[in-house]
Amino acid sequence: MGEAAGHSRGAALGPEAQIVIAVHTADRPIRRAVESVAAAGQGRAAAVVVCHNMDPAPVRKALAGLDVSAAEVVELNDGIASPAGPFNFGLRCATAEFVGIMGSDDALEPGAVAAWLDLAASTGADAVIAPLRTRSGRPILTPRARILRSALVDPLKDRLAYRTAPLGLFRRRLLEAHQLSLTEGLQTGEDLEFGLKLWFSGAPVAYRPGLPAYLVGEDAEVRVTSAVLALKEQFRDVRHLVEGEWFAGLRPSVRDAIAVKLLRGHVLSAALRRGSGFAWDPADCQELSALTAEIAVLAPGAARALSGPDADLLAALRATGSPADVRRALQRREAAGPLRRSLTRHLADNLRREAPLRSNASSLLASVLGKARRLPRAVPAANSPQGRKDAT
Repeated sequence: MGEAAGHSRGAALGPEAQIVIAVHTADRPIRRAVESVAAAGQGRAAAVVVCHNMDPAPVRKALAGLDVSAAEVVELNDGIASPAGPFNFGLRCATAEFVGIMGSDDALEPGAVAAWLDLAASTGADAVIAPLRTRSGRPILTPRARILRSALVDPLKDRLAYRTAPLGLFRRRLLEAHQLSLTEGLQTGEDLEFGLKLWFSGAPVAYRPGLPAYLVGEDAEVRVTSAVLALKEQFRDVRHLVEGEWFAGLRPSVRDAIAVKLLRGHVLSAALRRGSGFAWDPADCQELSALTAEIAVLAPGAARALSGPDADLLAALRATGSPADVRRALQRREAAGPLRRSLTRHLADNLRREAPLRSNASSLLASVLGKARRLPRAVPAANSPQGRKDAT
């Protein structure tokens, strides 16, 4: 399997879609990933495997015996410990009309790419959001889309800000037209701005949760380091986004919707994951304070969509850089019961699209509908209706 295998075919005979897979170490299950792309495409998709800062020989050996059209193996040696570089390089190497990205620990359900291509063809979409499941079968409930809608989604009404991972398919011309690329040099969050710009580009985006899914690998979860990044490093993706011209230029309702995701999914979750018992460093506390203040200036309405305890915690984090104060604020948040965590401070704000009561109710309905529609199947990974639970 040579490096130029994919490019040696004529454009007319090439795949309709190419999935870029970045590999950083020789022990990754790359054969499983490539075989899943072939099964997902049903003759219409191939992989672009990028060997990043490593000898490609073990990867070629792992792929030995596969059809030469299944994958193109390319090399990138940039010396940078970031997944953005190899993904961007692979996307530039791709020649298919549709492209996507995929982790080497991940896989696709049989028929997935073919189904996504068919959805794009039937709706005219330039991007298709893949339903997500773990390999053990647990649905990942993003995006929190409306239940009653067409296959095309609205970035605001269907809460696409909650799904920044750009997993699925998108037309290469869309990337070129909007100069989209993953943010290079980041250890984590390299796809944050990319995903948001993609969904809010104005291009038609399709999502049908009942289609075969993208399977998030759980092998990597065991390998994740237990070390906690300093928040200044962990928040580099968020700062890159909120300090950029694109975010500042969005209309207020869009900034608020994205800010709710940033506050819940990045700022508050980072604080809560460490918890009140964490050995808080003054620098981390100051970073929390500075970042929450910066987001509040750009999206002053976002905090109103948070639960009362979350809004109180956010206000406390913004007001102080003291470890003792941060610990006390976290203790109060940890003591809040489930009902309080489901309600906003003001009654009317519970009707906001991003409010926990409304979005949680949508999640529950989607989950119930997904279970009700589940059908027996001989091959658990194929044509999974369980993905319908991802519609929230």
